[in-house]
Amino acid sequence: MNESIVNELINRLSPLSSEKEYVELAVDLNDISESSNKIERLIKNFLNSSLDKEKVIEQLIEIELELDHINWHYKSLKKELKQLLNV
Repeated sequence: MNESIVNELINRLSPLSSEKEYVELAVDLNDISESSNKIERLIKNFLNSSLDKEKVIEQLIEIELELDHINWHYKSLKKELKQLLNV
């Protein structure tokens, strides 16, 4: 986790609430960003390497794990947004 980005996100989100609910939102946004970058790298590596069937499967599983990670943070982010925005 990039703490400087998280802290910057916290500062940007702080006007939303007087409570610390936005801290989780900042962490979720940061993790989604980091996982997106990791997926990009995984796809580039996948395209730039000669892989046998087993390696292709391993690469796809790694991509799937990152997508699951993004999905988890997306659900958390959505929940936090609803609480912050009272929707």
